[in-house]
Amino acid sequence: MDEPNSPPEPPEKSYRLMESRSEARIAIGEVLDLACREIRVFDADPATLKDYEIGQSARIELLRRFLLASRDHRLRIALHDTRGIEIALPRLIALLTQFSGQVQIHRTVGQAAEARDAMVIVDDAHYWRKLHVDHPRSVLTLHSAGDTRPFLERFEEIWEQSELAVTGSNLGL
Repeated sequence: MDEPNSPPEPPEKSYRLMESRSEARIAIGEVLDLACREIRVFDADPATLKDYEIGQSARIELLRRFLLASRDHRLRIALHDTRGIEIALPRLIALLTQFSGQVQIHRTVGQAAEARDAMVIVDDAHYWRKLHVDHPRSVLTLHSAGDTRPFLERFEEIWEQSELAVTGSNLGL
């Protein structure tokens, strides 16, 4: 039996393999629900993010609450191609405009433009990762900083080889 003032047990690590887009949509929601500090997203283009419901009103509201909770919260998105983002994800663009100091959308350049996986990483311990853009198989890992670390490093490498592509002030130019 726990002592009255003992700290709660940490959540148990969780791993799950998904074989379909519908399972991936659910998994991405699970990862986003756990966000406490930073959300990092890497994918091919706005259409893919739309397919994973990143621009749906419920997800945007979740992201809005996350960003409102602290000025230190961050949402970073790296895409290979940002063309058409205003049309595909107008709610995300509105969020970018409202939280321009907390939300960044970059476009990959150089070697990063060759990456063929996709990922959503939350804080330092949770991620969803699509193994290859041409295949539906993906992996969800929750409550595991050790397993998340290599993908955090991968995301940071991609981020370093990207450039600011979309801001709340240059739309329509």
